Amino acid sequence: MANTQLNDLGQEIFEARYAYPGETKYSERAKVVARTIASAERDEDKERVEKMFYEAVGSGDFIPGGRILYGAGRNRGNHNLLNCYVIIPEDSVDSIGKTIQDMYKISCAGGGVGFNVSKIRPRGDHIGSVKNSAPGAVSVLQMINEVGEHVRAGKNRRTALMGILNITHPDLLEFLSVKLDQGQLNNFNISVAITDRFLEAVELGEDWYFSFNNKEYHSYEMLRNEDEVQYVIGLDEEDALARANSFHKNNWKDTFTCLGRKDIKARDLWDMIWKNSVESGDPGIYNIDLANRYTNVSYFERLDSTNPCGEISLPSYGNCCLGNINLSNMVLEDGTNVDWKRLAKTVRTGVRFLDNVLTVNKFPTETCKRVGERSRRIGLGVTGLHYMLIKLGIKYGSEKCLEFLDRLFATIRDESYKMSVYLARDKKPFPEFDYKKYLNEDFARTLPARIRMLIKRHGVRNAVMLTIPPCGTISMLHGVSSGIEPIFSAMYNRRYRHNNIWKEQLVVDPLFKEWYEAGKSVDHFVGAYDVAPEDHIRVQATIQKYMDSCISKTINLPEGTEPEDFSQAALDYAPYLKGLTVYRAGSKGNEPLEAIPLTDYNILTHMPDSPKEEAVAVGEACSLAGGDCGS
Repeated sequence: MANTQLNDLGQEIFEARYAYPGETKYSERAKVVARTIASAERDEDKERVEKMFYEAVGSGDFIPGGRILYGAGRNRGNHNLLNCYVIIPEDSVDSIGKTIQDMYKISCAGGGVGFNVSKIRPRGDHIGSVKNSAPGAVSVLQMINEVGEHVRAGKNRRTALMGILNITHPDLLEFLSVKLDQGQLNNFNISVAITDRFLEAVELGEDWYFSFNNKEYHSYEMLRNEDEVQYVIGLDEEDALARANSFHKNNWKDTFTCLGRKDIKARDLWDMIWKNSVESGDPGIYNIDLANRYTNVSYFERLDSTNPCGEISLPSYGNCCLGNINLSNMVLEDGTNVDWKRLAKTVRTGVRFLDNVLTVNKFPTETCKRVGERSRRIGLGVTGLHYMLIKLGIKYGSEKCLEFLDRLFATIRDESYKMSVYLARDKKPFPEFDYKKYLNEDFARTLPARIRMLIKRHGVRNAVMLTIPPCGTISMLHGVSSGIEPIFSAMYNRRYRHNNIWKEQLVVDPLFKEWYEAGKSVDHFVGAYDVAPEDHIRVQATIQKYMDSCISKTINLPEGTEPEDFSQAALDYAPYLKGLTVYRAGSKGNEPLEAIPLTDYNILTHMPDSPKEEAVAVGEACSLAGGDCGS
């Protein structure tokens, strides 16, 4: 059971990205991982816990995050095992400099970094008595991106970054459009931090105003070169005109005429977000009020940003420790039901494993260590959900699917919290634990009464513990569907570059191939673009109820989808989602993946084996889905 066999692609990924010199089998890495993480236990428990960890990891039931798989046991334990971090820069030269320095340290240690730059004064604001003007929030992200390019040059794994700006910030219009130029912020995902007040303003059809340091900014219409009208944000008409000229100082032929104040409607701003997102894949939204309300930590920390893939809300210098339950393995062999006992056991093992990771981890900075230890936050997620649904004969996004997800994720939530209570009893609660304040938090109030009673009696080891990462690479490693996403397509053509030559390859989903050749029904092998956008969202909203952190999921839109076709659906569900990301087919130009209709079964007669080149473009495929926190 503990000796899982990888398919050809999985073996290539293992050897290219995770294997230590001399390791040829995944089981060998699993033994090292189990031994390293079990070293956090008391001497009398180490052997037992190591065996338990090896059984879970070696069987593929529990898949640690990529940093853990790669780093455990290397450099004599002197290695960062956490995937992602967050830094919130203050509005000062020293803080921005330290942010870039710490980002460089974290990136060199293999961690991604998220930033909320809303404390940076707007572009064009005066800087004290100096006659210069502030470069603005987007400029700070561009500086960080440039440093990220240098980190990327020295590593196989690209630097993963997230940039967030609050909906009230005067640089928002510049921020919304920056990724329309795909050469800008190419190491970043970006998201707008929306608020309850903004969603209310959208629903009521109100004007929207921007502010910074208690100063109110307004939008003004500018006529550019007598033929183009655009909005500019400023304190007054004169200030807006000065900012327009400053923004375009590199093009001396530009001329601007102010047509007067015209405040943007909140609904128009909402539609603008989704217009740009549908056209370029960015920005997403981060519901910052819901993230801070529907959590367990609002009494001692502020969650201002997410990690690069958006699955975990974090305070400044907070970090995420990731591992995933392989749901595909949790189905009984006859496909009649979930093996609920196996699932519960794996959840408990996963919580203990990730808590131990925090103990043995080598943090890249002392501040990261201090903040991480304060809450002992972990990120237990899942992968292989669509494979589980297929094996159970449940169509992705159907009513039956939503009912099943309620039971599935309630079980995962409850078993996670019970295990964390057990660890608190055995090893102490997290340092900031206060049972009265903790049990009054919105998420903790949704827990069953028995678990709340146990928390009151014993405490809880981990303040926050549940999330849904994208799991791109580690899912391919184990040959299962990714995270909670439907499969991209049962069959697809894939373009990749190998030795500077573009090649094309037919890829067939391994489970689809197995079932089709065995004569089983393939009716539930729906692809990402076969699922209606509303069904994508309903799946995410159903699961979000059981997550004390966020969810990384992509809402796939078919080619030709107009922004207005999605804007209202996004608005309907925005109050219930901590984050929302879309991707319209074709929005990034040269698509690495092209779905093949399931009706083209004849292609299967020419089905090739996975070539060696398959692992070359793994990153491309993962980035299409919005990132990969499993790499």
